[in-house]
Amino acid sequence: MWYRFVMVLAAFACAGIVFAQGKQTAVKPESIYRRDGLTFVSPAQPGWTLFQSSASLQELRKQSANEVLSISVKAIAMTTPDDDEKLMREFEALKVAELSKLQRDSVHFNYGRFKGRACVQYDGVFTGDIAVPGFRYFNFSGYLCRHPEKPNAAVQVEFSSHSNVRGPSESEIEQRASFFEGLVFSKALGK
Repeated sequence: MWYRFVMVLAAFACAGIVFAQGKQTAVKPESIYRRDGLTFVSPAQPGWTLFQSSASLQELRKQSANEVLSISVKAIAMTTPDDDEKLMREFEALKVAELSKLQRDSVHFNYGRFKGRACVQYDGVFTGDIAVPGFRYFNFSGYLCRHPEKPNAAVQVEFSSHSNVRGPSESEIEQRASFFEGLVFSKALGK
């Protein structure tokens, strides 16, 4: 009898943990987030939620009948060479590997500087992403940059959408531009 009671109690505890993990918190428009040397501001439009939050990832989402918008800021552990050109080739290879499971429609990589840091700017349209079912296209734009505070890490900032339209909507373009303009890197590493 005691064994059954413990098993039922454990099942309820697990169900509570699963329920708590699925709960999303509403985000106030223009909220400020600080993550390991990077500060960003949530979009001014209402309806965004905190979808995921961990030591290495912060993701905000906004869902409607026509699209699911997502903003993510992710720290990635990796060896980062001092040479910026080599670093950017490694960043591109990292992103290509991440996207290899999807069907490419279009993708572009540009090497340069963003907010004073060596970064690879990327954008593209892919299909076959089942992360958000019910939508055909995965549209995205982002940056992979040298991490501002950790010498052996990178930071990825991305604005993406899942929709049935190839390419970003006007609203997404405006919100994306505002998000990227509002990013601030710390000056800790000075590179």
